[in-house]
Amino acid sequence: MMRNLSKTLCGVIVAAALAVPSIAMAQADLTPAIQAYNAGQYDMAAVRLHEYIAANGATAERAKAEFYLGQTLEKGGLYQSALYTYANILKEGPAHPFYVQAVEGIVDVSEALDDDLFVPSLFDKEYNDEFTRLRPEYLQKINYMVGMVSYRAGRLEDAEAFLGAVPPENAYYARARYLLGIVSIAKGQQANDMAGASQAALGYFNEVLSLKNTEKLQYLELADLRDLARLGMGRTYYGVGDYASAVKYYEAVPRFSAHWDEALFENGWARFFNDDYGGALGTLQALHAPQFEGAFSPESWTLKSTIYYTACLYDEAKDALAKYTQNYSTLPNRVQPLLDEGHEFSYYWQLIANSEQRTKLPRSVYNYLSANSRVSGFKRYIGRLDAEKAQLRASGPLKNTALQAEMLEVIDQQKSTLENVAGKFIRGRLEHAVAMVRNFDAQAEIIKFETAKAEKERLEKGAEFQARLASQSLERPVIPAEDWEYWNFQNEFWLDEIGYYQFTLKNACAQPEQE
Repeated sequence: MMRNLSKTLCGVIVAAALAVPSIAMAQADLTPAIQAYNAGQYDMAAVRLHEYIAANGATAERAKAEFYLGQTLEKGGLYQSALYTYANILKEGPAHPFYVQAVEGIVDVSEALDDDLFVPSLFDKEYNDEFTRLRPEYLQKINYMVGMVSYRAGRLEDAEAFLGAVPPENAYYARARYLLGIVSIAKGQQANDMAGASQAALGYFNEVLSLKNTEKLQYLELADLRDLARLGMGRTYYGVGDYASAVKYYEAVPRFSAHWDEALFENGWARFFNDDYGGALGTLQALHAPQFEGAFSPESWTLKSTIYYTACLYDEAKDALAKYTQNYSTLPNRVQPLLDEGHEFSYYWQLIANSEQRTKLPRSVYNYLSANSRVSGFKRYIGRLDAEKAQLRASGPLKNTALQAEMLEVIDQQKSTLENVAGKFIRGRLEHAVAMVRNFDAQAEIIKFETAKAEKERLEKGAEFQARLASQSLERPVIPAEDWEYWNFQNEFWLDEIGYYQFTLKNACAQPEQE
């Protein structure tokens, strides 16, 4: 259900924007809090405000003090504490006189905490007509958050509507357009209509690529989103069988960017299906360079063996499978016991966070987990909680106060919850990694069987295998432009050459006339 989104958007046009008030209460017992706030002594001001709230009942002045406490904690860099304070106002509902300002405060501190989980879920639950009173830029950001939660929950129509309500002048616009591309693909898969969905997705990804930051408008994470959009373009073209276009966008992902390893691997498949076996092997050569040692890429080796098998180069195919077995086949036996021991979810977070615990994981599996963007987000959030806890303890004005005790408890509870959520996610990734390797083990066995069968058939037919190979010459790869240089690979991996490898490949398969 859309929850009156159109009504909310219309309401923003006519609703008066509410400015966040400054502290201007005149009560004598709040004078020290006001003076401390105006002097930038936010810890002292927060203590005084907290004492006032504890000493007074449900009055208008107490409601002001509750909101001002959230502002003061936010000003002091205690973002989780401010989030807790604002969220308490949100729970009281629209009857609270500072309800709207508290909602805006929650948006601000969620950005400071880099929280893409708890606050978006909170807004998804609380979204109501009172949000018409928000300033437009805040409502637009909330629409993005609710759209993101809707997508994760599989509510694709809601996701599309909320994300589409984010305008170009909002800093979240690039995020929203990229996610709309992902939503389009998901809708196409549901409706079994990938042709139309792919065109829509390509339009959204292209739009992200066309965006540029200006002095007045800085789109959040635009550089990363542009790389993701290139990856999305490659995947979309690959999905509809346009492998040449897929190669173009995979190769546009910058070298050594956060998504380059994904682009390398997927480009291997695209070039393979585009009948460019040498290019596919060159892409995998980069992925298998020593600089990527410890990467989790089991399918890259089965792809390599498949390329060699397709070219009837069976010895090379078996060598690639042997490398796969050496690197990956033992992983399930090391990881599965960690899943079978009945641990709490927080245990799996410690496999990432604790330097001693992480040794229980194979290096490639640890890298697979720690490189995940969601896991990186959990790390940042938990790191900010640890820093805020240290700040609370180090503050002189907060020392041994009721506010310090309350906020330390808030931090501990949030950290415990977050570690359990992160641990649950990591356990799921571990289960996926084990299932993935077992699947590729099965694929490797099939390739081994087919290779042995093909070798037997070749021997039985008495095909002139060696003569066929000897009759073929290896041409130098095509040089892309005049300003490029060709260097023969001599088993040395130079950093400035990784990503530019190109094989030339003989084909030992008998042609129809030879058969």
